[in-house]
Amino acid sequence: MSSIQLLARHLGFSPGDEQLVKQALTHSSYAHDNPGSLDSERLEFLGDAVLSLLCSSHLYRRFPSLAEGQLSRLRANLVCEAALTSIARLFDLQTIVLLGRSAIGSNGAARPRILAGCTEALLGAAYLAGGLPRAEELFQLFYADMLDNTDASRAGADAKSALQELAPEAVSYTLLGYSGPDHDRTYRVEVAVAGRTMGIGEGRSKKQAEQAAAAEALRNLRA
Repeated sequence: MSSIQLLARHLGFSPGDEQLVKQALTHSSYAHDNPGSLDSERLEFLGDAVLSLLCSSHLYRRFPSLAEGQLSRLRANLVCEAALTSIARLFDLQTIVLLGRSAIGSNGAARPRILAGCTEALLGAAYLAGGLPRAEELFQLFYADMLDNTDASRAGADAKSALQELAPEAVSYTLLGYSGPDHDRTYRVEVAVAGRTMGIGEGRSKKQAEQAAAAEALRNLRA
């Protein structure tokens, strides 16, 4: 049994849905090198919307007293690239994702943006396999620990603000660089606390990358 088949079984997909799982783990670079392969981009698009709905529904029910802005901040912590990447690594997707030569050459299996996309695409695949009930099952599996650790106290601040509160020492952000064309750049930022690197994040803007780095630093500090 292949690693993709084993993952599909572990995630609760039926044998008939294994092709969807394979597509969810197929990066565009692999599809480029292997004509006829379907890449994950459309599933990522769908999974992003499904994830937003499921997170919103969960938070709405769990925190009936929180205002819209507070719920939005909690949701942002759950759907950010750093959270999606941590889920991907928890399920060892970096060892299974199908990459083409260009992505392998740039160590694509370690890139947060690629791993986060895999998580979203798998949620999209689950939705196609069994609608929202099936997608919610996978959402609950992916987010079991994060949902348990989500509380209303985190609704008052974004990751950068929360990091500043948790670490009163000097917090500094450094832009490590960016990649991609002008219209689709990925920024990479490092955050240090008292001179010690505590997190690295990527995003489609420097602000998003800083938030992702701060979220990783928060997890490291709380651990």
